[in-house]
Amino acid sequence: MTVYSSKTNNVIIICVIVFLFNIAGHSQDISIKQETEVTGNKVMLHDVLEGVNPDFVNGIPLLPAPKPGYARVVPNTLIFSKLKQIGVDTDSLNIDEKGQTVIKRATTVISKDIFTDSLRHYIQQQMPWEVSQTRIEIYPPSEDLTFPEGDVEITWKPNNSYRYLGPGVFRGMIRVDGRIQKTIICRVMIETEGLVVIAVRDIPRGKIITEKDISVRQVSFSRSQGSPIWDLYSVVGMSSKKYIRSGSSIRMEDIESPVIVKRNQIVPVEYARGNISISAKVKVLADARIGERVHCMYLNSEQKFEATVQPDGTVKVE
Repeated sequence: MTVYSSKTNNVIIICVIVFLFNIAGHSQDISIKQETEVTGNKVMLHDVLEGVNPDFVNGIPLLPAPKPGYARVVPNTLIFSKLKQIGVDTDSLNIDEKGQTVIKRATTVISKDIFTDSLRHYIQQQMPWEVSQTRIEIYPPSEDLTFPEGDVEITWKPNNSYRYLGPGVFRGMIRVDGRIQKTIICRVMIETEGLVVIAVRDIPRGKIITEKDISVRQVSFSRSQGSPIWDLYSVVGMSSKKYIRSGSSIRMEDIESPVIVKRNQIVPVEYARGNISISAKVKVLADARIGERVHCMYLNSEQKFEATVQPDGTVKVE
């Protein structure tokens, strides 16, 4: 329970008297603005008045503010009513009580150009392509957008499957003073070019690819399916997993390491135990590529074990 002393009550009464005195003493000078602009969600009494000390009307709400980009017409009768509530003699005001004031909401306008520049900058920072060799077309919202006044932040996110090639969709989230105001969708088209490895002759399935089989060519990446290869020498010595037509780009999924050892082939095996190394001959029980583990069998017994295929065609037990 709160207890107020008589001294406290006297202070409150004095403050009210001083407040009313200042308002009444300046009532002849008070006028109502014909038009005003507000920044917050509420229209305050001092927003529509002139000739009055804001300290005496500060913090007194009048009505909700219009939406950003909109205006509201307020009759002077509403303002007169509020002035009467705080003790102003409205009869002494030389103001047309039948007049009105127009209240506008301060806004931040984000143009289509701002959206375009923001998204272009984001794409250039995120994509793996050379900016000078990439063409980025952006289709922003058809109209400028209006938001409450404040600090604006736009964050972008592409579709999860988009690889920054060809048509795509980006979602932009707009925040004003940290609060989410709107989410927009922007379509884009990204084209870029670069050197990729291509076949200069038909390459049958299973063929070991040589330098004479391939070359490099400038192509549009957006027209390439899969994962194109840029390094010529990463293809040489690999085996084709499928038939590759002359002129086609070679993708990672088109090649694999060649079979180094074949089923029932007799190959050297090396055992490494610390500083001791032992060599022997064993039979390989399946086709295998470099780095693969394969089952082997001793020549003088049927004992089996696993070994790793080496680049030189041997197997190694580790």
